[in-house]
Amino acid sequence: MNGHCINIAISGISLKVSDELKIELRKTIPNEFGINWINIADPNIDLLLINENFFDTDGIQRLIEQKKLPCLRVSKGHGVCNIEENNTLYLPFQQTDALKNWIHLRLLSYLSHQQAQQTEIKTTSTHNAINEKFLTEMLNPENARLHVFDDHGTLAIIDTRSQIAWLEPTRTQTQTNHSFNYEFATTFDFTKVSRKVEYDLQDWLWNLFWHSLEFQQIAPHENEYFKIEYWPQPTQSVDRKITLLLSACFIQGAQISQVATQLKLPIQTVQQFVSACIISNNGGIIPAIESHYLKSEAPEQPTEQDNFLNKFFGKIRRRFGL
Repeated sequence: MNGHCINIAISGISLKVSDELKIELRKTIPNEFGINWINIADPNIDLLLINENFFDTDGIQRLIEQKKLPCLRVSKGHGVCNIEENNTLYLPFQQTDALKNWIHLRLLSYLSHQQAQQTEIKTTSTHNAINEKFLTEMLNPENARLHVFDDHGTLAIIDTRSQIAWLEPTRTQTQTNHSFNYEFATTFDFTKVSRKVEYDLQDWLWNLFWHSLEFQQIAPHENEYFKIEYWPQPTQSVDRKITLLLSACFIQGAQISQVATQLKLPIQTVQQFVSACIISNNGGIIPAIESHYLKSEAPEQPTEQDNFLNKFFGKIRRRFGL
């Protein structure tokens, strides 16, 4: 197990059945654990699902004996699905409660036994902080395709040249943490994502980090001025109003603290917006003279400023039907 991520290998099973099992396992395994779908040759397997026809082969038996890992046989035969006794899933699968009990009795107890060793590995490992250098290196077009992941498993494969992302199907609406990292994508990594839908890379990154609340410190100091180059596109409708208002301010270039004050928002929310923009390569710090949002040459006329704000956001609301 890598951090809070369970490594699961599925072998000898058709892609259709494999996809069904992945969805069922994601619903059954507690949400505190991520899932990393790996190859049977990977030395870090935590759970193996294997076609029953291959279960008794020397290679599989040797693997189970060496690792002492939980293993589920997958059978197309007709039988009573007593998963706890037979360690067997019969297809078509229907015994959700039985699988949940097996997961708790076999898999989670196995992971608990391995936790001390994994904690030691995690403690001694290092990871570069997500900063400007890290992001510049990640988004370099020369990288081409990268496997993006965290301690909950695969997030996506991104193409830095064509600016698209293919997402891991169970993490299309998600967040991440400071374990966020990347590596060059392998052929096997592509089996972890769905290529049915292509996502705009910058939009996906912005949404991922807008919902990842550990990254506010990436934003500049609240007295700095920041300008975005394009309007972020939130995937969740609940975020649409606030992101449109913030975008309307920062598209002109604006001081972070002034935006928080004028919109009556917590400074942390504004910093989170700016952080997500920085990570998705949208904009940067500008000199105060280049800011065109609410020039403050006449502080003695707050009523005129208020009127300007009301007219400005009124236009925004009418434009976007808010």
